[in-house]
Amino acid sequence: METENKQKGTAKVFTFARPVTFEGNTVESLSIDFDQLIGEDILACDRQYRAESARQSGGEMIKEMNKAYQAYIVAKAAGVKVGLIRALPAKDFTKLTLQAQGFLLL
Repeated sequence: METENKQKGTAKVFTFARPVTFEGNTVESLSIDFDQLIGEDILACDRQYRAESARQSGGEMIKEMNKAYQAYIVAKAAGVKVGLIRALPAKDFTKLTLQAQGFLLL
């Protein structure tokens, strides 16, 4: 099955290359709507990302280019826990975080 994006209102339905099991549930797709995000959503993602990155060592980079930060944005746009986004197959994770990057840098 090929990964696909389908439009659903302003949200896009992203179908995974293969189903993912997260917290006992099997998930096959997500409805993602970056356009419904507001400033407070971005600030909440920033707070979560900073709390996580403070526990890790390494240099700070532009967060809009950071996959960990982008995963928070995808999760917020999909209304799911960031753990689900991190549990995705690498190809799906990369596609979704690249979409978040495009959204953040426009």
